[in-house]
Amino acid sequence: MGFLQNLFSGGAGTLVDSVGKVLDNVITTKEEKMSLDNEIRKSEMQYQLDMQKLSNEEQQMILGDINSARQREVQVQTSEYATQLAKNVAPYLALGTTFITLTLFFVLIFRPGNVPQESKEIILYILGVLSAVLTQIYSYYFGSSAGSAAKSHTLASQMKKETT
Repeated sequence: MGFLQNLFSGGAGTLVDSVGKVLDNVITTKEEKMSLDNEIRKSEMQYQLDMQKLSNEEQQMILGDINSARQREVQVQTSEYATQLAKNVAPYLALGTTFITLTLFFVLIFRPGNVPQESKEIILYILGVLSAVLTQIYSYYFGSSAGSAAKSHTLASQMKKETT
């Protein structure tokens, strides 16, 4: 799920348990206990529904952001007033970043003697940043891993249900 659910889900169960233990000492009749138990269960269900709604809203915002970026790209590509540079800046940057990253990998693997020892850590740091950027470029051009993340979450929740 999302960040908000992880933030709020930890303390909710213990809070409900604590309130339930206190109320067991105050409420004496069986009907009162059953009524209170029903109210607590309704509150738990409402809490879970609210968390799911927040998660859905968060996902909708992410998808809306992706969609607006794609729409902007389409508008630039189809505009008769856009320059060649405006139409091709993203592919040029993607190709340049890919070339630089692969070149640095090649130099570090096959020509380590050409890299000065005092600047090797800086080059490794830059290579790490470029590798992260390259991952984002591949996600942009070849699809995001959002579907894979959703599938992993579904599998994890199924495994959790089977173990309980």
